[in-house]
Amino acid sequence: MKMRNLMVGGLALAFALGTSTMAVAVQGKKGALEAIDKLAKKAKDASFADDCKSAAGSLELDPVMHSFKPRARGGFGIGPKAGLVPANQDGIEAYLPALSKKGMSAADAGKMSEPVIEMANRVLAIAEVSDHLWPENKESAKSKKKWLELNQLMKDGSKELAEAVSSKNFAAVKKAAGKLNTSCSECHSVFRD
Repeated sequence: MKMRNLMVGGLALAFALGTSTMAVAVQGKKGALEAIDKLAKKAKDASFADDCKSAAGSLELDPVMHSFKPRARGGFGIGPKAGLVPANQDGIEAYLPALSKKGMSAADAGKMSEPVIEMANRVLAIAEVSDHLWPENKESAKSKKKWLELNQLMKDGSKELAEAVSSKNFAAVKKAAGKLNTSCSECHSVFRD
């Protein structure tokens, strides 16, 4: 009887620890999404870079980077709700390659301009925050320099994308999306475990 009680108690404890760890992970991802979204809405403010630096103090890199994942996996989607783009493209990391290949047409601009500008501002906020959250397991000065270099490419690409969409320069949309997508690919080749 004592052995059974110990086993049941042990299983209950394991379950409680496992679910609380999952809750912390979800809260971290959700908290990062909320923080990044709030910052992205202030992308044109003079205090934007300082606000991002301040926010970085309460965020962790993994949940911030998880923001790039598809909506179905807990990241940002494209647009306010699912269905604006195909489900397999409903996330920043999934939509950028498509946008860099096909660009945006004048016909798409009506429904896609605002969501793409929102995406670009979110990426800008992620890059600004990430300047202060580089991967600690890659601690050499060379890798920090590369991290900051790729973050700058991401910032430049996101600003160029938002500007191109705002000014309806559709050729520049494709180019800026390509630059942004390149920053993601290069960063993954160096830093993603």
